[in-house]
Amino acid sequence: MTTARRLWAGLQLLDRQLVDRADVLCGKVDDLELDETDDGRVLVTGLRSGGGALARRFGARALGSWLERTHRAVDPEHEDRTFIPLGRVRHIASHVQLSLDHGDVANWHTERWVADHVIDHIPGARHAPE
Repeated sequence: MTTARRLWAGLQLLDRQLVDRADVLCGKVDDLELDETDDGRVLVTGLRSGGGALARRFGARALGSWLERTHRAVDPEHEDRTFIPLGRVRHIASHVQLSLDHGDVANWHTERWVADHVIDHIPGARHAPE
């Protein structure tokens, strides 16, 4: 069980690199999920990762919604991989260590799809430069 700690969320969480349980890079913290308690305190309940979350953070709600719909179309098996519950965060330092595999984070699937369906079709993309 993780004990609660006080964080400067914008400074210590936003834009930090996400690293899975096997130390594989798997995205960045693009936004935070917040809840207000009955006594008025605001708590971070989870992290958001992915282009849709980032677009929403910067006020582009329509673009964020479109990106999230596109992500769901790319990865229909999993409803919401953009949300990472705070309970799945193992450690917060210069990066955010997760107790998840990279395949459980939204960015990894989207990047994999783009690599397979877009990048691989660019001439010369499959081999090292000469």
